[in-house]
Amino acid sequence: MRASSYLDKYELRRSRYGALDAFKRMSEDPTGILTDDLKEKARLSIGSTLETPVIDYDGNISIGNTRDVLIGDSENTSRMVQITFATYAWGFTITPAMYMNNEIKMQRDFETKMMKYIFALAKDLDAAALTALAAAKTRVLSNPLLYQFVGNNLEATFNQRENVLGDLEVMMGADDFFGGLTIVGDAGVESLLQKLAQKDTYNVVNKRNEWAGKIFDFTNSIVKDENLYAQGYAIQNGSIGMLTRFERDCLLGTRSGDGHEWGIINLPFLNIPCGTYFYDSVGDYSGIAGAATADMTRTRKEHYGFAVDVAFLTAYNSDADNRPSPIMSFSIDNAGAQYGMPVKVVNDENSPVYTSQV
Repeated sequence: MRASSYLDKYELRRSRYGALDAFKRMSEDPTGILTDDLKEKARLSIGSTLETPVIDYDGNISIGNTRDVLIGDSENTSRMVQITFATYAWGFTITPAMYMNNEIKMQRDFETKMMKYIFALAKDLDAAALTALAAAKTRVLSNPLLYQFVGNNLEATFNQRENVLGDLEVMMGADDFFGGLTIVGDAGVESLLQKLAQKDTYNVVNKRNEWAGKIFDFTNSIVKDENLYAQGYAIQNGSIGMLTRFERDCLLGTRSGDGHEWGIINLPFLNIPCGTYFYDSVGDYSGIAGAATADMTRTRKEHYGFAVDVAFLTAYNSDADNRPSPIMSFSIDNAGAQYGMPVKVVNDENSPVYTSQV
């Protein structure tokens, strides 16, 4: 006797993709770095080089104190920024006839195959998003307050952990970045946030302002450092974005005479567009599953392909070595970490501990 079950429910499970989530969300920010024009041109840019114009910061101007008869030039320096895409592609097959004598039905097999690739794509995109954040993190910090800024990373001690989240906004404000922060952090940042939440309204110490007004995205893709309690990025809202593009036949919705089809779908769970490619074939597929498919010497197979080009964008900085960027890397050390202070009982002549005989 056989019965269906969900014993394998944890074999395939999602993770947390906070860096990807931050890029996706800010891509839709009307005040962000992406315009509708750039999104549309990116979508159609396959086979072309996509560029966008920018104007450099002018640090050579000054305000005078006289009214001159002659007004001089003050030309801006412009340049083109080239946008680089990476291709993400995968595919699988379904052979409908093999499910006639199979405890696993076709729909469940299709959904499992689809979701395992979607989760794999999410992991790869999250890692690529973190790489983009690392490349664009600020190399300049005007006022690190009581923290250390080493190797383009803000370092907080374990004793400073309850203050650093609130101070991130202050330090970025000192570099003229205002308007709210998104924090992309690891499990340590989540741990810190939960402990701060225990000191909310009506407590003797209220730490609500440490996280108030911030958006938190958590990721499991940040590599754990044994010397750190927490690590992450503080990002000025609206300063990052994500573009997608597709192959030409997907844009055209092509259907060939021999049954090949292209299209664009919205991927479930990830909620991002993706190009599709489908065709079927007939052949000897008797070796797919041993004895269960031994008779399938001529049968039909469905072929499903998916592909999308993705670019992760960060705000342009004309002089990253000398001008602050709206992305800050931060970490909290775990040296001396302890949540309770040990109690030491000293029994000497100045402070005796009296005992009685039992």
